[in-house]
Amino acid sequence: MRLSLRVSAAAALIILTLVLVCRNLKTKGESLQDIWHFDTGSFRTSLRPKPEPDNGPQRKWRVASDNKPALIYQTTEIVVPNQGAIVMGKRKEEDTAWVGAELSEWRSVIYTVDDTNAPTHTPKNKGREALPYLQYLVDHYDDLPDVVVFLHSHRDGVIAGWHIDTMDYSNVDSVRALQKEFVQQAGFVNLRCQLSPGCPSAIQPFRQLPNPESPGEAHYAAAWKQLFPGEPVPREIAAPCCSQFAVSREQILQRPRTDYQRMYDWVMDNDLPDEATSNIMEYSWHIVFGKDPVFCPDLFQCYADVYGEEVIFNY
Repeated sequence: MRLSLRVSAAAALIILTLVLVCRNLKTKGESLQDIWHFDTGSFRTSLRPKPEPDNGPQRKWRVASDNKPALIYQTTEIVVPNQGAIVMGKRKEEDTAWVGAELSEWRSVIYTVDDTNAPTHTPKNKGREALPYLQYLVDHYDDLPDVVVFLHSHRDGVIAGWHIDTMDYSNVDSVRALQKEFVQQAGFVNLRCQLSPGCPSAIQPFRQLPNPESPGEAHYAAAWKQLFPGEPVPREIAAPCCSQFAVSREQILQRPRTDYQRMYDWVMDNDLPDEATSNIMEYSWHIVFGKDPVFCPDLFQCYADVYGEEVIFNY
């Protein structure tokens, strides 16, 4: 009996509460259904990060045109190492795959000199290695790595590479041993340390009887005036042969691009045989890159500086 009275009293209290709530809702224009409606859109919105005040670069969020926040990523500049490049000219039948396969840490720029359909080529085959070397300097003057190595297209071998100082006459070994820090310090290094041929004297422009072993000697004085206008022609030029060398970016930039363009044009336009043109440039590269006309470093000091004392060479 008492239990039924308690239940009846509780039910009456609940009914009275609901009546009061409904009257209150009617005065506000709402319904009971509105109270129990779950707004999923509002819930999703509540989970989104609130926009932060715009305080400059630290801001991570912004409100897009559709009123949905969009993420703004802060970026950091990525610097790709650009430490060295190998430059060479090749004939179309020559295989230079060894450069990418064995010296992959170097960027390679290889000009085909006798095929204008090749992706990278010279306009014509002129001056042997001189034209591709100069074309690189003109083309990449604004995109130079720290060190540029100018090489012939042969990998190794005593016949083709007789002028390479490593035990196997190998350009691969030579480049791997190259002390790039010294190149940047010195500006220019000849990859051949042995002095002969080329030292103590290679070309004497005013010699009465030109040296038959120097096909460019008879034309050197005239060429000099085109290559180095306004500078006096030296009476003697000397450096180890044979047009393989390394140069730092800073040294290349000591000359304006117009200097290299003028030299390139001279190679392209002169009427000399290729052997004379290449011979003139062979004994001009060290001067182009800041060395005295006679540049004959001590043999063993050259080995220590250019390659490191631990390397064994042909001598």
